[in-house]
Amino acid sequence: MNNNSDKIHHRLLRVIKVILGNLQKPLQSMACHRRCLIVVAVIFIAFWGLNYLDLPIKEKKEAVGNKWWQSGGEELIEETAANLNVGILGGALDFSAAAIPAAQASVDFSADDELENQDLAIMEGSGLLSPEMSGNAFFGMQKEATTYVVQQGDTPSSIAVKFNINTDTVLSANNLRDGDYIKPGQTLIILPINGVRVKIAAKDTIAALAKKYKGKEDEIKAFNGLYEDSKLVVGNYIIIPDGEMPTVYVAPKVTAPKYSSGTSLSGSWLIAPTTGKDWGRLHGNNAVDVANACGTPVYAAAAGTVILSDDIGWNFGYGKYIMIKHSNGVVTVYGHASRLIAEVGQQVGQGQLIMLMGTTGRSTGCHLHFEVRGAKNPLVGAKTIK
Repeated sequence: MNNNSDKIHHRLLRVIKVILGNLQKPLQSMACHRRCLIVVAVIFIAFWGLNYLDLPIKEKKEAVGNKWWQSGGEELIEETAANLNVGILGGALDFSAAAIPAAQASVDFSADDELENQDLAIMEGSGLLSPEMSGNAFFGMQKEATTYVVQQGDTPSSIAVKFNINTDTVLSANNLRDGDYIKPGQTLIILPINGVRVKIAAKDTIAALAKKYKGKEDEIKAFNGLYEDSKLVVGNYIIIPDGEMPTVYVAPKVTAPKYSSGTSLSGSWLIAPTTGKDWGRLHGNNAVDVANACGTPVYAAAAGTVILSDDIGWNFGYGKYIMIKHSNGVVTVYGHASRLIAEVGQQVGQGQLIMLMGTTGRSTGCHLHFEVRGAKNPLVGAKTIK
């Protein structure tokens, strides 16, 4: 028995040696790659844990800077990343969640806005900012003058209405006086805004132009794009918004030397109120027209009291006109004046200068519309009055 047992034991040892000999090479090979296997195992365990062990993201509480607000208090953008379960390698990642916008919305940009305002002020002060972007009241407006060809029936006032400017702007831009005659086909300069257009002379400054033409320095700069006197170019034109031409006063003569004696027209107690071509034809309200150059003196046909002196408006076609009531109750009317001299309530003598001839109201040329209400008009049939 013992011998048999020893034999069996020896055989088992040989088998084990053979087996170990056969396993030695694979085990040696595995030992070489042991570190790599350990790293792979750790990575696998980490990924498995992140994928199946959910990591909840804490809901962010409402706090200053987590929202943008409108002036009315309504919320514009709010955090949306609450209660998201984010996974890796196919986990519970919610791609519809606005994770990035929520992060942007959580930033308070008010400090940035204040700094931008400061930068804007610095740019404006340094002249780097375009005037059109700095609150220019004239932004988008036409800045250049245009031209207009006079049509039949036009008057300076009707042209002014057509272009939404005042009559004085039309007159000053074209070197016209109130009442001057304009002809069909004549070309007029039209400004884009009420004011005056002047030619820049040597030594002109923005301040001096503002003072001379009653404008405002800041408006002159803004409208014309000028921010320093060095940009004024001699010979160029500049527009003064709401500017006025300087008034030149010419003292009128009080009486007409030719009529100072009060000589009446043949068969009448009235004298001729002016000189020029007498059309001699009666029309509305017992009137006769006498044509001459604008500015021709017009005198009182007889002594009396001025009961009306109106230098504003259309006045039913009369334009600027005067009415004088005489001692015998007769009223004389003088229409289309370029300038009125006599005032309401004033006592005037026969032959006294009361106005200058013009073409205001319904008029196609400089002339006097002379009415006699309550008596014969002595100018009927006459030709030329000298």
